[in-house]
Amino acid sequence: MSNIFTKLLDRCLFTFSFIVGVQLPEFVQQYSQRLSGHLNEASHHLSQFQAIADSQYQGSLLTLISRYQANSDIAIVQTGDVIAELMTRIELFELQLSHLQQGDLYQRLYYFIIEMDIELARATAFQFQLAIPLETQALLLGACLALLILLMQSVIKTSVIYTINRYKHKNNRSLI
Repeated sequence: MSNIFTKLLDRCLFTFSFIVGVQLPEFVQQYSQRLSGHLNEASHHLSQFQAIADSQYQGSLLTLISRYQANSDIAIVQTGDVIAELMTRIELFELQLSHLQQGDLYQRLYYFIIEMDIELARATAFQFQLAIPLETQALLLGACLALLILLMQSVIKTSVIYTINRYKHKNNRSLI
């Protein structure tokens, strides 16, 4: 009976891992679209400050920021900090987006994992739409992930059984 349960569990784990692996490229795509939206919104806000910098400081946002930060009014200083943070955020978004749009699937997955914005990933997961991928890479990724998970499960299972048998053998020897 336990053998049937084990085989059923293996098949369920394989199927679940395969589905997750196949959906991962779609998740990265939807994450990239959300990231692009945030980049566009941040760029729009910065363009309003850029217009002020263009008319007052020969287009230098850094001069605008330094003037804001040198002001005696705390609210104006904080506005300068917000502009500086907005510039940094736009640079980060542009870098992340370029990494997610270049290279093959595995490079994009690498950069997604390394550079992921947790809040954007949560928002993407909350509104994630499942898709049926027709890409060979997505199917291969699903199969590889499923096989990797099964291999890890097998190694863990074998290690646990080995440890239990070794412990039982050791206890049987001490009883003799």
